Amino acid sequence: SRPTGSTPTVRQAGGTGPQRVLLVDDSRSIRTLLKIYLMARSFEFLEAESAEEGLKVAEVEQVDLILTDFHMDGMNGADFAGQIRASTNARLSKVPILMMTGDPNVAEVRALGQKAGISAFVRKPVSCAQLMTLVDTILPLPRATAK
Repeated sequence: SRPTGSTPTVRQAGGTGPQRVLLVDDSRSIRTLLKIYLMARSFEFLEAESAEEGLKVAEVEQVDLILTDFHMDGMNGADFAGQIRASTNARLSKVPILMMTGDPNVAEVRALGQKAGISAFVRKPVSCAQLMTLVDTILPLPRATAK
């Protein structure tokens, strides 16, 4: 039995719960590859196949980082990032967002992303080392609580 007054919904007792990453990409193989690349960081992953689905997930789940593709059917990654930044949920509006693209017009896509408030930008195909460096920069490892 749980002690009185404890809240079962708080996963991160003492900050030990895994950080949660939302992967938004219309390609399942890309989402799988990103998970493999990020395995070193013991993340918990949430996935969405579209920006619209990503917004729904981000509104109901606690996320610490969002990785989104730029080109998707429907809303693109920059518009998605803009919606996240405009969120009335203060925590969600500040979540780091990494946007990826395979678009040949990198400068234009990067500019759209930066205008929307992305934290970092990477060109596909992304290497594991490149992705980990960016993720470690925009979402530092949680500091272990000293006993």
